[in-house]
Amino acid sequence: MSEAGTRMLDSLPAIYRASDSAGYLRRLLGAFEEILFYNQEGKEPFGIEQQIDAIPSLFSPLGDENTRQLSYMQTPDRFLSWLATWVAFTPHELFSPEQLRKIISRITPLYAKRGTRLYLEELLKLCFEEISEVKIDEDAESKFKIGHCRVGVDTLFGDERPFWFHIGITVNQQNFDNKMEKPPHELERRVREIIDFGKPGHTAYELSLDFSKVDGGRFIV
Repeated sequence: MSEAGTRMLDSLPAIYRASDSAGYLRRLLGAFEEILFYNQEGKEPFGIEQQIDAIPSLFSPLGDENTRQLSYMQTPDRFLSWLATWVAFTPHELFSPEQLRKIISRITPLYAKRGTRLYLEELLKLCFEEISEVKIDEDAESKFKIGHCRVGVDTLFGDERPFWFHIGITVNQQNFDNKMEKPPHELERRVREIIDFGKPGHTAYELSLDFSKVDGGRFIV
């Protein structure tokens, strides 16, 4: 390991290096190196240079392999909610830091599908490990299909629910058992908030949660 102050001294003109026969300037510069540059022994406190290099890891919810030696090798828990707003995920308070890290890291590519059935299905599965299957049926009741139905002949607007869909969710038994600290109705509340966040604003829906593989029951809300 090089002597403290060497890095900065070597950057000075030769006249300064040659005149520092007693090493006073080198020792003075060593104090600045300890603050500005990385710790040669890999121990805290880290230098400003090393902390600047680690800034990308603060925006990495799952961590950055290049900064594993630092105490903040991934987004700190206290920073996760703010980072979630950066990716436009507003219902972040519903999730633990561990869950939120996974959501933040994977939600941005989904926005290309926003407003579609596929987006809502993938969003729900991303947010809830308890969910094993999501089925969205836009024709569950009206059976009205543009280009196929004739108004007044085989369909009536008066009996239909425009901009409405049914969403059926099957809960995975094993994953739900692992999270039994919260009752089924608490899961239903959180699922509803995510649906309201992800669905088109002008639509309405009916939600069915199937717990038949968990407790022998199913309820519609």
